[in-house]
Amino acid sequence: MSEESLHEILSEIEGSVRDFTGAEAGLAEAEQRRDHTRQSVLDQVERLREEVDAVHAPELIGVLRHLYWQQPGIHGRPLAQAAGLTLRDMLAAIGPAPSGILCNACGTELLRTSRSWEPPARTHMPLCPDCLSSDQDARSRKWQVESLRRRIVAEAPVRAPVTAWRAAAELVLAFPPLSQRVSRGSATDRQEGVWRGWENARQIRSRLIAAAVGEDQTFAIAVDEAQLLVETALRVADWDTARTRDIVDPITHEPALALLTRLWREVRTTAEAAQERADAAYPENYELSEDEATEAWWGTRR
Repeated sequence: MSEESLHEILSEIEGSVRDFTGAEAGLAEAEQRRDHTRQSVLDQVERLREEVDAVHAPELIGVLRHLYWQQPGIHGRPLAQAAGLTLRDMLAAIGPAPSGILCNACGTELLRTSRSWEPPARTHMPLCPDCLSSDQDARSRKWQVESLRRRIVAEAPVRAPVTAWRAAAELVLAFPPLSQRVSRGSATDRQEGVWRGWENARQIRSRLIAAAVGEDQTFAIAVDEAQLLVETALRVADWDTARTRDIVDPITHEPALALLTRLWREVRTTAEAAQERADAAYPENYELSEDEATEAWWGTRR
């Protein structure tokens, strides 16, 4: 690089720095002037408030509406305080402003209720308050119907021999999650429900003991619990095949995998039949009664 080129570049840098310093000074002066004039506006609003008869006088509300919606540099809360109002009361008094955004459902223009307002629901499908309420009601009704359908399936009784349930439960309880290095609340536990499956098996075993039913009899377990029991048992069955055989053999001589496969088939068949009943009981566009809606929300049966 020649001496002349170097001198030219340094001169241009010096000039740019000088321009930048001047711009910063101009900006500081402009900000100071803006703050001063903003305070002047607030002082005049306070003066106007003292002159009018009430905080809701048309003259004051008109000024507040213009300043709030058209002058965003004048902050809302100090403006409300200058007028002797809270921000909420001021917004209620001045009313909303057009947003230029149309409701995706009815075409009504949405109104801005504050400077921080954003279109409700999805931004690419804005809805006015009435349409949003209708949409939420429709979604709620759909969720309620689906909830009642799910409950019919979840509570459907899966009937199987007591020995099959006992073998599955004892198998799960013999391999606690800690032995598989799974801690309660860990990522694996949350993703696979390991502890939930273990505790489910313990509850089922307790119910079998309390029922005192004979080994050759059948016992009914709800689909949700039965499915979790079999899924958990299948997960641990091949973890230690020798130990699995030692656990299952005293209860039944049927191989563990065959037993669990049969149980799984029974759970699936029961769930499918229950789903058909649920769909028939609550078809599409089903209108819930008040009691059914309460049952869907709170899980109570009347």
